Amino acid sequence: MSPFDAFWFGLVQGATEYLPVSSSAHLLLLPSVLGTPDPGLAFDVFLHVGTLLATAVYFFRDWIDILKNPLPRKEGPKKTLSWLHLGVGTLPAVLAGALLNGWISSHLRALWILWITLPLFGILLWWVDRSRPTERELGDASLKDLLVIGCMQALALVPGVSRSGSTITASRLLGFGRAESARISFLLSLPITLGAVVYESRHWDELVQSISGAGPLLIGTVTALVSGALAIHVLIKWVSRTSFAVFAVYRVIVGVLVALLLGS
Repeated sequence: MSPFDAFWFGLVQGATEYLPVSSSAHLLLLPSVLGTPDPGLAFDVFLHVGTLLATAVYFFRDWIDILKNPLPRKEGPKKTLSWLHLGVGTLPAVLAGALLNGWISSHLRALWILWITLPLFGILLWWVDRSRPTERELGDASLKDLLVIGCMQALALVPGVSRSGSTITASRLLGFGRAESARISFLLSLPITLGAVVYESRHWDELVQSISGAGPLLIGTVTALVSGALAIHVLIKWVSRTSFAVFAVYRVIVGVLVALLLGS
């Protein structure tokens, strides 16, 4: 892998990880655009180190509050989630990954799945976003809410579903505001991403060899960090003023383009 290719993989990972458009779908499509081999799931996971750092830095104050609250508060202001909230929200994806990740990587990591999942979950996001109220705040979240959101996060193991898209859709279904739904999604991304990176670290030597050294990996990670932080900022500002409709439309368009690509 050249530094140029690594830069583009990092840029796409960072820009699409937080937007509800599916980073896995775009990383699957990118080799066809660049004319390079698919670097594989392990490389995708290590790019998540960059977006993991973006989440940690951008929501630094939230993480300080979370560290102070291992259990949900019964009294006082509830400004963010607790350790237990994040644990309950992460557990479904951990279990699904342990049971199904190998099968999904072997059978569903392919372009044909994208023309189904991209538009389908885009339309679901649009419908939920336009039909549900927006009165709930982050501090209103219960453990039951996080379990529902966590189950939707587990679906994101399938390429094209989108981790941020599925968790935002679930949060909006439960009545959380648009900006609050984005915050829940972003906060939930850190523990599941950290777990995936630790799990895939056993492939470090194989990964470095396959991409011709650690240089491209570093370039991709740093690029993902910068573009990821920018994507978080843009999305929160955007949904504070308007809806998620533009992302739903984008998903449908990309899904149609993938179908045309496969049919050509």
